[in-house]
Amino acid sequence: MLYPANPPTDEEIVCVMRHGRDDPHGFRLRAMIVVLRRGGLRIQEALALSEHDLDPQRGSVFVRRGKGGHRREVGMDGWGWENLRPWLSERLELPAGPLFCVIDGPTRGRPWSAARSAPSFAATPSRRASGGASHRTSCVMHTPSSAPARASR
Repeated sequence: MLYPANPPTDEEIVCVMRHGRDDPHGFRLRAMIVVLRRGGLRIQEALALSEHDLDPQRGSVFVRRGKGGHRREVGMDGWGWENLRPWLSERLELPAGPLFCVIDGPTRGRPWSAARSAPSFAATPSRRASGGASHRTSCVMHTPSSAPARASR
């Protein structure tokens, strides 16, 4: 059974962003959320960005390799750039490299992988805490026996 897309509302996104810490990890997480939501990028597209792919004056983000290997340019509004700015300032203190990078440890400045970014998203409060419907925070997947099973968060 297929369910219609039910993306989070802007209010739910803002609520999650407000619960982020005011440190480099929180700035990076908020920047990632903004790029994904306001720029409409896929996670791998966002993780592949570098600082010179951003053009705040034009309000554009250049995706070098999008779905199907295609290049594209997407726009982002002023609110998105405003919320990206703290991470861009913090990013200047790190070694040159990808926009979204590892902050601490021996791999500092290296690409932040999708597998490593998932725990950061999981650490933010669920939509249920923001007053969103509980069915939005869970998903149903089908096991090989076609019996529905609840996926863990």
